[in-house]
Amino acid sequence: MRFAPVLLCLSILAAPVAGQAAEPQSSSPKYSPAYDRCLASPDGQSTIGMIQCAAVELKVQDARLNRAYQDAMKRLDLPRQKTALKKAQRAWIAYRDADCASVYDPDWGSLARIEANACVLDHTARRADALEMYRRLR
Repeated sequence: MRFAPVLLCLSILAAPVAGQAAEPQSSSPKYSPAYDRCLASPDGQSTIGMIQCAAVELKVQDARLNRAYQDAMKRLDLPRQKTALKKAQRAWIAYRDADCASVYDPDWGSLARIEANACVLDHTARRADALEMYRRLR
């Protein structure tokens, strides 16, 4: 399969980064089965196809993250707790955006676009995982 090296690169990029302490370090974040099917389809084998698959899955993961955040906020009793979580979430968004921007430069070719999209998707899914665990801690 001629796209196997690209898929290998994507799987390496989705692996946890050393030093990432704020998010749970499971073997992989929870992605929908539709994402794997999309990547395995003939359309999902091209650069544009991979980016489109990631964009669709990002909507799924972003909705999951937003539900988990709202659920976590509902479980907090005190205003200072809600303020702390809101502050943490805003800081996480800034971190995700800066971290993923650092893996993209137009001079690095089309693989950089795939890496940047995979970065945003991975961070978002891992944060959703963390927020789902957060709400269980109470």
